[in-house]
Amino acid sequence: MKDKELLKIVQNEVENLSSLLKVESEREVSIEEGEEGVKYLKVNFEGKELGYMIGNRGRHLDALQFILQIILGRKLGEEVDFRVFVDVAGYRKEKDDKLEQMALEKADNARILGEPIELPPMKPSDRRIVHLALMKFKDISSESIGEGMDRRIVISPIK
Repeated sequence: MKDKELLKIVQNEVENLSSLLKVESEREVSIEEGEEGVKYLKVNFEGKELGYMIGNRGRHLDALQFILQIILGRKLGEEVDFRVFVDVAGYRKEKDDKLEQMALEKADNARILGEPIELPPMKPSDRRIVHLALMKFKDISSESIGEGMDRRIVISPIK
């Protein structure tokens, strides 16, 4: 499937979902090519008074992203390997930037102290941001430990 066709399908489904949710906003949909042919479908909502779409600590935003992933998965079937990312007024981008900054600060702490630093439990998408932020450093390692809701990251200096 060509990106133009895919973009049209995604825009149509986002429009339908927005209509059902009675969301009045500007919507920007883009497609980026990822590793091994995975497409990243990015949807950004902009407008006034969209806080309810974000919800407490981004819970509504996560749910919206999950729902859109399911809708598009059923619509596209196995024709396209994709992941959906939804943002509202830059909330997710700002949150990801803060997570990345925190990861860099904790990595510096691990270097200075010479011992592992354990982060609080995080959801998988947040742990992914931290791991990706630290991948570029040869003197720091990060690993996820724990189970379920208690899963967290340990940042360790490499000696």
